[in-house]
This record gives sequence, structure tokens and C-alpha cells, in this order.
Amino acid sequence: MSKTELHKLLIKLNLYGSVFFRNEDGSSYGFDFHPDILNKIDRINPDAIYVFNNQPLILFFDLTLNEDLNKESEIHKQVWSFDNSPIVFIINDKDISVYNALNFVKNKDNKGGWLEKLNLSEKERNERFSFWNLQSGETWAWFQDEYLSKKNENQKRVNQRLFQNIKEVRKYLTDKAKPNYLEEKSSNSLILRLIFIRYLIDRDIKIDDNYISGENINEKRKNFVLLISEPDSLNKLFEVLNEKFNGVLFKETNITLNQDQAKYLADVFKGELEQQGSLFEGYFFEIFDFSIIPVEVISGIYESLIDDETKDLDSAVYTPSFLVDYILTDTVDKYLNEKKTSECKIFEVAVGSGIFLVQSLRRMIEKEIEINGSGNKKEFSNKIREIAKNNLFGIDINLEALKVTCFSIYIALLDYQQPKDIDKYPFPHLLGTNLFEANFFDSTHEFNTVVAQNTPDFILGNPPWKSKKEDNIHVNWIKNNNKTVGRFEIAQSFLLRTKDFMSEKTKSALIVTSTIFYNVSDKTRSFKDEFLTTYCVEKFFDLSPVRRLIFEKKNSPASIVYYKLSKKEDYLKNIIKHQSVKYNRFIKYFKMLVIEKFDQKDLLQKDFLENDWMFKVALYGSYLDLKFLKKIKLSSIKSLIDNKTVFKGAGIERGQKAQYFPDLIGMTIVENSQIQQGFTNINTDKTLKEEDVFLSRGRDKNIFLGHKILFKEQTLNETEPLISYSNNDFVFRKGIFSVSSQNKNLIMLLYALFKSDFSKYYLFLISGAWGVGTRPAIRFDEELLNLPLKDFKQEEEKILIDNAKLLIKYYIDFFKDFKLGEPIENQSILTVINKIIYKSYDIKDYEKDLIDYTLNISRYQFQQSKQNLIINFNSSDHRNKKNVLESYANIYVREFEEIYYDEFVKIEIFPMRHFIAMNFIITDVKPKITINYPENSDEKEVLKKLANNLSIEKITDTKDPSKNLYIQKDIKGFESDSFYIIKPNEYKCWHPAMAWYDIAEFKQAIQEAELERLNSSADD
Repeated sequence: MSKTELHKLLIKLNLYGSVFFRNEDGSSYGFDFHPDILNKIDRINPDAIYVFNNQPLILFFDLTLNEDLNKESEIHKQVWSFDNSPIVFIINDKDISVYNALNFVKNKDNKGGWLEKLNLSEKERNERFSFWNLQSGETWAWFQDEYLSKKNENQKRVNQRLFQNIKEVRKYLTDKAKPNYLEEKSSNSLILRLIFIRYLIDRDIKIDDNYISGENINEKRKNFVLLISEPDSLNKLFEVLNEKFNGVLFKETNITLNQDQAKYLADVFKGELEQQGSLFEGYFFEIFDFSIIPVEVISGIYESLIDDETKDLDSAVYTPSFLVDYILTDTVDKYLNEKKTSECKIFEVAVGSGIFLVQSLRRMIEKEIEINGSGNKKEFSNKIREIAKNNLFGIDINLEALKVTCFSIYIALLDYQQPKDIDKYPFPHLLGTNLFEANFFDSTHEFNTVVAQNTPDFILGNPPWKSKKEDNIHVNWIKNNNKTVGRFEIAQSFLLRTKDFMSEKTKSALIVTSTIFYNVSDKTRSFKDEFLTTYCVEKFFDLSPVRRLIFEKKNSPASIVYYKLSKKEDYLKNIIKHQSVKYNRFIKYFKMLVIEKFDQKDLLQKDFLENDWMFKVALYGSYLDLKFLKKIKLSSIKSLIDNKTVFKGAGIERGQKAQYFPDLIGMTIVENSQIQQGFTNINTDKTLKEEDVFLSRGRDKNIFLGHKILFKEQTLNETEPLISYSNNDFVFRKGIFSVSSQNKNLIMLLYALFKSDFSKYYLFLISGAWGVGTRPAIRFDEELLNLPLKDFKQEEEKILIDNAKLLIKYYIDFFKDFKLGEPIENQSILTVINKIIYKSYDIKDYEKDLIDYTLNISRYQFQQSKQNLIINFNSSDHRNKKNVLESYANIYVREFEEIYYDEFVKIEIFPMRHFIAMNFIITDVKPKITINYPENSDEKEVLKKLANNLSIEKITDTKDPSKNLYIQKDIKGFESDSFYIIKPNEYKCWHPAMAWYDIAEFKQAIQEAELERLNSSADD
């Protein structure tokens, strides 16, 4: 094959104009990668790169002219260590191979290995990796299903494999069955030291030739292995490094290894030697390339060495580097660019492994190079040390974490120096002067003075995520400062405490558990009031819908909150930029934050103060939902509860302060699993005995008697509220609630209301847990009983009651005939109920569309298994493509013909495979056919028909995600007598509710253009 084979391949894939080629001098790729990524790409040296959403997803290597026999082997190792590009194409003289770059497979003889090869024919390859399949995400859906989702213990990414190897070594060293086993602390310290020495070697940092000599990295690795097998010499190196690194990590040098342990550790690392061709079984240290594995992986190494009990005590949640990059892009990067400076002061709270400090330092050094260069090595070295010393501050209660942070900072400094020699320049002392072992709430500790004297430009961090009632310093701070936080939630306290270190110029960005904003308890309300009146929230980035994918070992919802001090009552007019990420094909495996247009909103902070549910509406709704919910603020169902004729309550529970309730003895007890959707029939003879009625809750017998609506606190499959009716007398347990009465008609009326689409819509948009991730999913008193209640007309009431009875009969018949499984909703009965509810509550057409969008899209957006319900069209139900598209289009017809009474709209619909386009033509002649489907043509012809300046490249911009159809989800434009919209071929994009938002944008653009025209005419 010739050199042009890469070009031929890219042309076949239709990617030739969509990749970035390496310049002839090898200096650049024509894409503005982050310097840290670019440095690694330069080392790996691909010939071309396919980029999506600023991430290098595919690397192309043309080896047709390569003479280095080891080159391809090196590519496999380096790309796996890079862990940022899931796919690699390698072109040789004989063939073109495609690899899964996230999985390295050892050879059967344990000698070397390769990336996992994708078994594709040429036709399959060209189809799978074609331009449109890549852009639309079809490629990545297939790749995930076929290669990444398989539960295979041998398929591990580089960081997982590294952490696994480290844990195995730790297990061996601390095995008490072995002679001279190491204590946990010594084992952890030893492993960290050996790993960090490997870091230094792989990053070509000169250590000490007396201990680790060699002309190249491979020779140094070999001598390092020999050194490990000699414990006395190894300890002497630790002494040398202890002095060079200011007592960080190498201070305790008296770790005694016996010969077996030393040989074992040497064997673990021996697999690194290529020329020996051996690989110690189970270990991948030959493959790991620490010059490419980011230094931030130290946080993972540190985590892998801490036992679960310590992690739980510290409540630590370790921060993924892609989240750190996102925060620093919004804060430090923006500051350095706007101020044209290379310095800004960072205070990281709860530093952990110091990832915010380390990455901030790298950004400052890159900016220093950009502004002043690095030509004078001595001056540059002194300058970057000054930057570290003068700008990096942090605290943590764990001294070992601070040592890891300090060492990471030292490595970052070394990365930018030439020569990389630890003897050449002294490291700045940071422990005790910049990095403090302290409790954040200890206002007497010296760190308070140091930080006050160095007012931070940014306060950053990822505070602990749990209640800290046992932390006396924390509790005393709350009491002494008259703070109110829910359940001693430490994240709430961190947000309030940062005020003590902020000036007018300080901006804070903390990753916190989302529950502190969603919880509806009185104490959490008090916290939210104080937070939202103390600060102006600049941005709120909600990650709750992807809670299972962000923090791998923590199934907790997270948010990033950006805030600054509020001047007086500025918070009342402050606009919060609210962003969120819903489940998508890129977040799980590629850790790529794809923020769609509909998930970016500008909202008044005042609305968050006035409405407890505003964070939920901001996450899954819009300003139209806010307007709708405000409109229906009526008296609630709670107003009916008089505890005389209508009762409400929770099931029985044995807990603290239990009391004896003999009235319940002999009553039937029903388990939670027996409560069924729609109707609950009693089929048990189990009753409460005397020993069963010592209770702390559920002690009002009335809630168990008569006609009742039963509610389960957890939704079914995270989708449906369980609402059931029964007229039997029985007791139920905690987790079930009821509204009961002897008035059957009242219960029937409420049953119809609770079963309506309106009720489900309301509950989803105001529930602080459903779709966010906390438990219980629906709170009974604060949420369910707050459902707005209308005074129905007599005839409306009768229809609702009659249909409630019909619906209950339907459930009775279902369970009589089928017994098992969940009943399918009876749509004919529910349609009647919904129609009456809509009429009674004066629900407009656009509000009906909002309800439908919430029920058919929003409530599935956080569920990975139900993505097909919001993406795929079909031909049988509400997702019928033709019906959906025409419903969307008809809203335009109605809205624009109301505005332009003497003009009409004619709509052309172009359903292509990978996108759908609509062209709205304004005409003064009423068209015979309002909506038509021109004959299908290819994508280029459709775009040309919409506008002369439209092209495939324009709607799939690889440099600017805001102009990419598959990230932003729509592209709009105007021509002289028409306007158009292009969206992906996805049901959620064309739902009628989206038409209302799109029309609002078009109307605004038209009004602005008209205003500009009038102003221009006036000037003439």
C-alpha cells in the first residue's frame, strides 16, 4: 500500500474533510486541543484524528512507510495508556485494522499483547465508521453494545487494570499468613513510592545515577527492577528522594522487605522489559506508559490503597478528571485568558489527591509559556515554582492525601522543566504552609489566617457527601454560627462556610450531592434560603440524571454549583445559567459531557427561592412548565384531611420510642409486595399479634379502615407511581401510605385525579427524588398530598367518579384473570378522565403537550434501559413518525397564521436517515396541501434546497460543538421567503412540545429582524 492509503480510506468513510491531519513538520493538528491532551497526542503521533465534542475519538496511523519493527507494538501500548480515544485505525502494507483502544489483550503465552481487534469485513468497516454513523452516534451505540457492555473480567481500561494490579500487590504484602508481612500503612507507603518512581522514570526525569542509571527509559526500568530486588539499596534511594522531595512520601524509610517480598515486587515490575519478552502473569506493568497515563490517575491510585472503612469515615468521593476539566474551563481558564495573566490563587477544600490544584497549576504554567515563553530555563523554573508557592492552597483532614497532592504538584513542575532533573532545582515547601492538615470548620487553625492573607480568586473542590453529626468541630461551627443544615449534611455546611474566605472577586465552584437542593425538609429549606440570599449563583450544572455513570463507586446524584457573594439583594435579579446532562451514548464509556441545547436554560434565582420544586423543573422542564405550575397553584388535597372524616398516614413501623397499640391486634397485615397497581385484593390470613403492636408510626387505626387510596413511596421501575384502591380493612407497613374515608365518592374522585396524566406530570416535576436518585421517590405529605385540587362541577365530578369505578373494575378483572405481572393501562378510560381534568383545570393545548413530553420523554431520560422510548420512532403508537412530524408542523401553521392573517405557511418535510428537515415557506396564497413530502434526495440536495449556504460540514462542525447538529439537536435559519429547522432523526427532538420552544425562538428572531429593519428605515 502507498502513503495515500490513509487518504483513500478516509474518502471511503466520507471523513476526508472531517479529520485533522498532522502537519508535515509534525508540529500541530489544526485543532485547539487542551495542552495536556495535545502533549500526549504529540507523543503518540497519529497521522489523523477524528474529533467529536472536542474529544479525539478516533486515531489513524499510516505505517505503510514505517521501518521500525516495534512501532506498531508501541502504538498499542501508548493508545491504551492514553485512554481518551476508543478507536484506532492502523494501516499497514497488507491490511487496515481497527482496534478497541480501551481494551488491551495479552497473548496466550503472556508475552506482549495487542489492543482488541474489531472483526469487520471491509464493507462492515466502511459502514460502521462512515461519516453519518459517526456523527449521529450509531457507531458508538454499536461499539458499546458489541464491545464495551459485555461483562468480561478481562476487559479493563488502563486505570482499572492499574488499580487492580496495585490492589493485588497490596493483598500479597499484607497477607498475615506470610512471614514478615507488612502492616497496611507500610504496604501502602511502599506501593506509592514504587509507583511514583516509575512515574519519574517513564517521564524521563533524572533521579540518581548511583541507584537508577541508563541511557534510555528502558534501561532505567531494568535497573529499577534490579534495585527493587535489593531492599537495602532501595531504602537508601528512599532516603535520597526524601531529601529531594521535602519529606513527602519518602520520609519513613525503614520498610524492611525479606528476599521473597523483594523478588515478588521485582517480578511484578520485570514484565516492563521488552527485550526479555517476559510478562509476569496477571500484571500489566510492561504495558503501562506513565508518560501518557495522566498524573491525575494518582487520585485513583491513592483511592485504591485506602480501605473502605477509611473512605467511609472521610466521606470521600474521588473526582473524575473530565469533571475537573469542565470546572477549570469555566473558571481558571476563563480568568487567565481574560486577565492575560499566568497566576490566580486557588483554594481547594477537601483536597483528596489535589486534582484541582494540580490541574490549575498546569493551566497556569501553560499560560506562562504562552505569555513569556520558557527559553531561559532557570528563570522559567523559578517562575513556575513561584506560581505554585504563591497560588496553591488547600486543606484536608488526611495527611496522606496532602502528601500525595504535594508530590503530584512536584511531578507537574518537573514535567515542564528541561532538564527534568530533581537535583537541578529545589522544590517549594508546601506542607504546613500551603497545604494544611485541618478540619475545614476549625476557625482557629492557622490556615484561616493564611487563606485570608491570600484571598482566593477561586474556591474549588469536591467536599464529603454525607451527614457528619459525629464531627464535633463541624457541629460546633453550625451551632456557634446559627446555621441550619439538614441532617448535619456536610456539603451544605461547606457551601455556607466558604463565605468566610470569599471577597467580592472570589468565585467558588464545588461539586456537591444534589440532594441538598432537592430535599424538601424544613431544615433544607432554611439552608436553601440562606444559600440563595447569601450568594448569586452563576451556574448550576446538574448531573443527577447520570448519577450512576459519573462516580463509578457512588450511586449518588451530583451537581456543580458556581457562586459568588451577593451584593445586598442582587440575588433577586440574578440569572442562573442552568445546565444538565441526560443519559446519552457518550457519557457512560467515554466520559464526555454532551450538553444539549434544551438542557441549557437561563432562569431567575428568585424563582428558586420562591418555589421548592424549582431545581426539579429546571432539570426536566422549562420556563413554560414554570408558568404552568404557577398557574395551577390551588388548594391541595391536603386541605381535605380533617382527621374526622378523611384521614391520611403511613404504615406501621417499629422504631425508637415505640408504644403499645392494642386496637390493632387481630387486624389483617398486608406486606408491601402485596400492594398492587390499581387495585389491591386481600388474600392473606396473617394478622397482628400482641407482640406486633409496639409501634413508633402508623398508629392511627382510621387510615387502615374503609375506602382508601394506597400509595407506595417507591415508583415502579422508576417510571410509574403505584396508586391502588381497596375497601378492605387491613394494616400495612412502612413504605405504604393511605388516604382513607368512609365517603366512597370522595375516594373515587381522588382516585381518578391521582390516576390522571396531570397528576403524574405534576408529581414528576415537583418530586425531589423521582428522576434525581434519592429515596424515597415520592414524599407523601410534602409532594403527593400537595397535588392541586379543583372544585369540580357536579357533572364533571360524576364522570370522574364513574370512570374511577370502571378503572378499578378493569384492574379487578385483570388480577382475577392473570394474577402475575403489572396491568397495562386502560387508555380508553384514562382518556375520558384526562379530558375532564384538562377541561376543569383549564389546561391549554401547549400545556397538554408539556404534560405529554414529561410522561413520554422526561421521565425516561435518566433511565439507560428506556432510551429507545425517547429516541426511536415507530409506526404503532404515539411515536408514529408521520403523526409526530405533522403534529409538530401543524403547531407552526396555527401559530403563524394567527400572527400573519393575510399570509399562509406551506411546510416541506424531508425525513432523511440521519436527520429530518422542515422548510417553512411563507406565501400569500393559501396552499391546497399545507404539508407535503418532496421526493427524497440525498443530504446535500436537501441542504441546498433549504439554503444556498448550507452544507454538511456546516451542520456537523467538528471545531465548534455549538454548531454541531448532533450535540445542539437543532439548526435553524432564515431565507428571504422561508425559514427552516434541521434536527436529528429522534422522536424527542420532534415532539410537539418542542414546537412551542422552537416557534418562540423563530418569533423572537423575526421580531428582532423587523425592529432592526424599522430602525434602519428611520435612520435613512
